[in-house]
Amino acid sequence: MLAAKPEVCIERGYWWTESYKETESEPPIIRRAKALAKVLNNMTINIGDNELIAGRATSKVRGGPLMPELQWEWYLKEMDTLSSRNWDTFSPLREDEKAKMKEFLPYWKGKTLYEMWLAMLPENTRKLHNNIAVVECYCGGNQHFSHAAPDYRMVLTEGLNGVKKRVNEELGKLNIAEIKDFEKYQFLRAVNITLEAAVNFAQRYAGLARNQAEKETDIQRKAELERISETCAHVPANPARSFYEALQSVWFIYVVLMVEGWGNGIAFGRADQYLYPFYKKDLEDGRITREEARDLIALLYIKMNGLLVVHGSESVKWGGGFPSWPDVTLGGLTKDGRDAVNELSYLFLDAEKDVRLPSEEIVIRVHKNTPDAFLLKACEVARLLRGKLKFASDEMAVQLLLVDGKPVEYARDYIITGCETPTVGGYSHDIPGGMFNLPLMLELALNNGVSRLSGEQIGPRTGNPRKFKSYDEVCDAYRKQVEALLPVLILFKNTDKQLYAEFAPTPFQSALFHGCIEKGIDVTNGGTHPYLSRAVGIGGIPNVGDSLAAIKKAVFEDKKIAMSRLIDALDKNFEGEDEILHILKSAPKYGNDDDYVDSIANEVLVHARNEALKYRSTSGAISNVAAGFGAGNAIAGYGVGALPDGRKAREPLSEGGISPHQGRNVSGPTATMRSATKLDLIKLTNGCVLNMKFNPDALKDDAKLRKFASLIRTFCETGGYLVQFNIVSTDALRDAQKHPDKYRDLLVRVATYSARFVELSPEIQNDIIARAEFQEV
Repeated sequence: MLAAKPEVCIERGYWWTESYKETESEPPIIRRAKALAKVLNNMTINIGDNELIAGRATSKVRGGPLMPELQWEWYLKEMDTLSSRNWDTFSPLREDEKAKMKEFLPYWKGKTLYEMWLAMLPENTRKLHNNIAVVECYCGGNQHFSHAAPDYRMVLTEGLNGVKKRVNEELGKLNIAEIKDFEKYQFLRAVNITLEAAVNFAQRYAGLARNQAEKETDIQRKAELERISETCAHVPANPARSFYEALQSVWFIYVVLMVEGWGNGIAFGRADQYLYPFYKKDLEDGRITREEARDLIALLYIKMNGLLVVHGSESVKWGGGFPSWPDVTLGGLTKDGRDAVNELSYLFLDAEKDVRLPSEEIVIRVHKNTPDAFLLKACEVARLLRGKLKFASDEMAVQLLLVDGKPVEYARDYIITGCETPTVGGYSHDIPGGMFNLPLMLELALNNGVSRLSGEQIGPRTGNPRKFKSYDEVCDAYRKQVEALLPVLILFKNTDKQLYAEFAPTPFQSALFHGCIEKGIDVTNGGTHPYLSRAVGIGGIPNVGDSLAAIKKAVFEDKKIAMSRLIDALDKNFEGEDEILHILKSAPKYGNDDDYVDSIANEVLVHARNEALKYRSTSGAISNVAAGFGAGNAIAGYGVGALPDGRKAREPLSEGGISPHQGRNVSGPTATMRSATKLDLIKLTNGCVLNMKFNPDALKDDAKLRKFASLIRTFCETGGYLVQFNIVSTDALRDAQKHPDKYRDLLVRVATYSARFVELSPEIQNDIIARAEFQEV
């Protein structure tokens, strides 16, 4: 997989378009279902020479599809530069592929979700959508609803034929003369179309494997192909009968989910839990060994790394490095509160050691009774893979879900999806939204609503900052900017989500979520109600906290800087203002266990969260908040002028949501964690993440590794939520920039995902290098 170059596959886009041409008079949900069937019935399928798990979502080994129903024009504008840009470079498209794209893509003019979304926005807000947020909507990010996981256990125990049986039972109850029943009829009809298409897709692979087996001369490979054929003929149509069949069934489900609604963050959920009964029985019956199970899991990881999202030159900047976030959540609690770690939990970690690939996101759930051996094993893998794993606190995650109204038995069964979102696979639909740029709000407050970089009047006029006489006046101006512009982002989010519900439903995904079939409502439109939420992201909390602390300390308490001189320095981007810059940088900084600034950062968090919760969401969803920029802290910072924390114009903002600004947490890892746990994280019910960087020598022996595990456990038991690490030296990263061929397998934690360092843009590489590096745990 390391050798496989990323490629664009045009087949999904082509067949989706052909279907839409054929179904123009039909309801949107039927069109979506038939389009999925068209793709699955016609796309190129293949089984590689050494593959044991069949199924690809594109025709490529490592590929991403076209999704013209979301956006189309940029594909034509950028098809020649996808292979030469600095971010997420793809292999060049063939001339015949480009010619075909020119033929079918113009069909979508005026029909895409992005065009509809822009057209429905009020004119006075439309111009703001590139200013106040990063990837403010899913169609703007060129992806479908994601950050979710179906109930894989349902498929493994019922099979898709069993799900279809329940659909037909619901159809039999309807009186289609009633308009609500007729709407339900259309939904259930669409679900059946997708279920049949998924079964047929697996049958196509069964036939392909059978044909290859007939021609195969190698005895071992012939037997493998015959087994693949038999397995694909049985699952996912029917309940799985073995660990191997269960893995194959889960993979088929994942592939179809991606083809239907390609997007980052569709998760595999608690794989060690729902696969364990199959593994245990096979082991007891002598049908599998631990080593064979480990190898199959490794093959599943490899398949995950073949799924890419094709972003345009703008949207790629918030997530460079080909992230797809297929999270696998391990360990944690059972529904009744017992420790859930089992033998398969360890095997998933062992397989991760074997493959050492970036895409699969391994989340380790940690609670007070997590076995030391399991946590140490996870830390060992993290050390080997230079970080990579995420560590989530069960105590905090369960509380977050309880706050959002989930029953305790659901909350204990949580998974992590995408960057940091806690949700319940197959039961709850918790979708994040855009990422609101809080540091920009402070800049506007310190320039009477005008951007220093563009000169545009973006926010309300909140007064001449040179005349502010108190810290409270500064805070009041900042809050007014947030209160004026955050509703605009929520408008963006709500209109975007409503468009998906109306024009881009996902009937196949809906079939695998509890409540949707019974209600006859798609998952995008609230089918999992009451267990659904729609979040808004807030980014740059540490920058605003540090900046306000610097103003409070240097201007109003110590009186080292006059307010007018501070504004002059910001206007000049600190050019010729070394003395002021030194004073500002010397002010207390978040990430050093300093109550002075940590309390201010928390006030920033609480205010933004409380404002966001004033507004209702779509489809009956509750509104909630996440903290983070993804990897968009660099591009978000490019639109923000100089700040009172000492950050210069266009430099990256703080990353990770609650991570200290790069290089400022100089008091050690424990102090960094203490600052993070002082924040009122219970208010960020859609999640947040803390990133930290260690020199590999800090974990080089068993004693240091145990100390590292203890650090993680303490964080998880004292109010932390999710922490992740880079375990790599700054010197190694700089050398990798100079000699990329020597570091092809170097994995780094970008923000909330891992990527190959050499595949990242220079901007993101430099941002990672700038983070504080701890020499000791």
